[in-house]
Amino acid sequence: MRFEETKGHFGFHLKGGRDEPHPCDLAVQFYVRSSALSRQADLAISPALWSAAEIDRFIDEAIADLQAVRMDAKGMLGGAQG
Repeated sequence: MRFEETKGHFGFHLKGGRDEPHPCDLAVQFYVRSSALSRQADLAISPALWSAAEIDRFIDEAIADLQAVRMDAKGMLGGAQG
């Protein structure tokens, strides 16, 4: 089974299952659009994730990292302007 979903700049791919040429467990991998010209999320930003707990952990860590980057960027921008 293969399924791809893109929303905004992010997306995920679902891979695996019995209908694959080499059957394996289902896994999710998160992606981001690699450029403004990309129509789909095409650059992997996570390893294969096999459980709901792994997905939650990855997303929670990504949100925390993005919040830290947000604060740093706003601080640098404010410092550069003043």
